[in-house]
Amino acid sequence: MKKKKKKKRGMFRFIVVLLLLVIFVLLFQTRSIKVKGNEYYGENSIISWLEKDKLSVNTVYLFWKYNYTDAEVPSVVEEMKLTFENPWTLVAHVKEKGKSGYVSFNDTNLYFDRKGTALFESKKTFTGVPYVEGLSFDTSKVEIGKKIPVEDDSAFTLIAEASKYLVKYSLTPDKLVYENEQSVVLYFGSVEVLIGNKEYEIRIAQIKPILEKLKEQYPDQAGVLHLENYEADSASINFTPQS
Repeated sequence: MKKKKKKKRGMFRFIVVLLLLVIFVLLFQTRSIKVKGNEYYGENSIISWLEKDKLSVNTVYLFWKYNYTDAEVPSVVEEMKLTFENPWTLVAHVKEKGKSGYVSFNDTNLYFDRKGTALFESKKTFTGVPYVEGLSFDTSKVEIGKKIPVEDDSAFTLIAEASKYLVKYSLTPDKLVYENEQSVVLYFGSVEVLIGNKEYEIRIAQIKPILEKLKEQYPDQAGVLHLENYEADSASINFTPQS
């Protein structure tokens, strides 16, 4: 009798576990994935990335993988976390890598981050991202997700620093020219702005009010705005008109 009762209890437990397993598999079966926070990396690309894992058919597994492990994410993504909308629907919250600038490349725009990593190509021009000239590199060696092979590595440090403060002060130059490790130049219409290679915040902070004054007092006047030696205690700023 005792052996029969133990067998019945064992069978009951087995059936309960099996039912729970079936419910777990069916209820948490991945039916839909939504994406939020992406600006330039396509929703379908993110979903495809998540679904390439054979176990992605289960929402709990995906949730665990991207929230509690050091899971690999696409090269253009800085961080990705998943939340549940319901047991069978996940929401991917994406934080993309910031764009420091872009260069002309194969008849498109090649965007890169502050470390010089090639993020993506696009015909689209994104507001607030400067067009960059002066970078020398072999186009045949460019790979998305890897650092652009420029001759001068210090270039990206200066470009990223300048780009950060251009965003902060709501400025978008027509182009940013990297001349060398000592000189970065910004162009706003016919005005050339020299900002050197340091003290970018206090220098870039001067640009908008100066451009506004120049527009009032000297409309359409071309010239060079010298901020390359400007310091916090500088008494004046030099603007050299050009004919």
